[in-house]
Amino acid sequence: MIHRVLVAAMLWAVALWRAPSLRHSHKQRAIALAFLSLAAAMTLEIPVVSAQIDSVTGVGSTGYLLKHLLGLVAAASVLEFVIAVVRPEGFLQRPRRAVEAACLVFMVIAFALAPSGGRVPDDIRPGHGPSVWALLPIAVFTLYIGIAMTVTAILFAHAARHTRDRWVRVGHGLLGLGGVIGVLYALQRIMHLIDIAGGDVTAADIQNAARVSTVLKVAAIAAISAGSCLSPVSIAATALRERRALRQLEPLWRGLTEAAPSVVLSIGPGPARTRLLLHRRLVEISDATLTLREYVPADLQARALDMAKRAGYPPKARSAVVEAAWLKTAALIAPTSMPYRGEHPQSGGDGMSPSAELRWIRQVSAAYDRGPGVAAFAAAEAASIREENRKQTA
Repeated sequence: MIHRVLVAAMLWAVALWRAPSLRHSHKQRAIALAFLSLAAAMTLEIPVVSAQIDSVTGVGSTGYLLKHLLGLVAAASVLEFVIAVVRPEGFLQRPRRAVEAACLVFMVIAFALAPSGGRVPDDIRPGHGPSVWALLPIAVFTLYIGIAMTVTAILFAHAARHTRDRWVRVGHGLLGLGGVIGVLYALQRIMHLIDIAGGDVTAADIQNAARVSTVLKVAAIAAISAGSCLSPVSIAATALRERRALRQLEPLWRGLTEAAPSVVLSIGPGPARTRLLLHRRLVEISDATLTLREYVPADLQARALDMAKRAGYPPKARSAVVEAAWLKTAALIAPTSMPYRGEHPQSGGDGMSPSAELRWIRQVSAAYDRGPGVAAFAAAEAASIREENRKQTA
């Protein structure tokens, strides 16, 4: 009983976490409904809860029927989620829903026609012939689970092979694995029902089958839960990385835009839209770099490289230090000086991929903010350039 409580608690946690997405897209509604149905179905596996349902309705094994009805709804919702992810254009929408509704109605009718004392196949005593009406609802449920999980496994295995995002690929792989385990669960339950129908099953057989099916069911649920949660977890992780990058770019962005305020767009995207805000910061840093380079000579980069070598920076860090040094120099003189006539520095980040450019600018920002020797170099060079400009205009 303890494992049933733990599984139900885990599913309720996931279901409540996803419950707000019922208001969102069709895909999110489908997976949220799947977990709500699964959580309710697994709760009904707890004997105390199931017995309470039976006592309230006054009909024996009502909890058993509701558990399987909810399980079928969960499987249908998972299938809806799979199709929404892999085949967003849809796939046999009306026929699928007609089959789902027919299965639910048939299960209720067959349950009502079964003998009141023999509606749970596993409760049939050895030597007593099982009721066909008791077996049919579970057979229909199990067949539907098997078909739904087969489609899930195939579609997500195909999707996992064709996606480039690592998180999405792992998530699709886990969902496909959950589908494969679900197929094994359905096959095992079908074989067990065949044994019961044949009348040659013992109490030990029933217990062993129950243990195997429980392990398969829990494994399938765990794989599907983990796979479906990876996407939102990856989104959250990406948002955290973007916020960290924004904080790391802040010193460089602020220093450059204070010296070249015209590059800052007047309307911001808002603090909640981290990806767009990060993109804006990168664009404004790039624009400020193009503006400020006009105020310093090209040979300033060579002097900055000499400073980086004297300061003991490792070779891999020197290019970022050089960039930070000449940008800090330009930011100091631009507000009070005229553009320099002659060759200007070239940015070290030109031609990089977006991810490489972001790593590069984060290194430049760190050196700009707290690089040893950068501030002193920039102050000395700015004073020298101002003096040279003063002599030229005198």
